[in-house]
Amino acid sequence: MTGQDAFESITSGIAHDSPWYAAVQEARAAAHRANPQGVDTVEIGHAAWRQLTPVQQAKALDGLFAAYIRQLYDEEHAAHLDAVAADETRSYLQPDDEYLLQVAVAGIESTDEETTVDGVNVEALRNVLAELDLLRWRLTSRSSTGSEGEQ
Repeated sequence: MTGQDAFESITSGIAHDSPWYAAVQEARAAAHRANPQGVDTVEIGHAAWRQLTPVQQAKALDGLFAAYIRQLYDEEHAAHLDAVAADETRSYLQPDDEYLLQVAVAGIESTDEETTVDGVNVEALRNVLAELDLLRWRLTSRSSTGSEGEQ
């Protein structure tokens, strides 16, 4: 994860109308001006924290806790996906899952983007199925291109 990605992930849990967010943005801009090649998100956080009054710091704690918990979740989720992806035979899909979902949505006439079946948005489900197709296509394309380049 790049410094920019880490910054965006961490600050996503902070309200954008808070003094803490403004201080983070100001410290971030200063850090980028001082070092355009990359910034240390911890230094940004410390610089922003020092700009706040004690009352603002107390109010900022909720956002910090939320951002920290989100960061932990993201790291744990990435580690889980890395572990699952390491087993190339692993799939969450059962043999008929995709087919059953394609059949289910094929018979639904949706007149707008708000159509739901059993609380599930039909267009969202179609998008997920299309994305699954696209991901499968990309993986197949990469593996066939990669194996040809290695020969």
